[in-house]
Amino acid sequence: MCCGGPDRARHIRVFAGDIVARKKPDPAIYLLAAQTFNLDPACCVVVEYSNIGLRAAKGAGMACIVTRSTYMMAEDFTIADLVVDDLDAGVDLVTCRRLLTVQPSGSLWRK
Repeated sequence: MCCGGPDRARHIRVFAGDIVARKKPDPAIYLLAAQTFNLDPACCVVVEYSNIGLRAAKGAGMACIVTRSTYMMAEDFTIADLVVDDLDAGVDLVTCRRLLTVQPSGSLWRK
């Protein structure tokens, strides 16, 4: 199994719109995720594919990478921190770290 599936899914907390009162573009879902993991929103990088999601991430004070899709190509992504055709296009921990306004000190970020 490469990236997903039931073995990995049981270790990943999924935050969906049905657990907050206000839906995107309201930032509530992203703020809940940061609060749940005790993270400063400025230390979070969101991956989105729509303008609505992008506005929610930016409204939460988070960096946002947008992956383009054929369905959302015409949307305005000018406020995104980075726009890519796919996540294999150079998006890695180093790239994410450069997007953050606050550098996290956790072990994942140490050189």
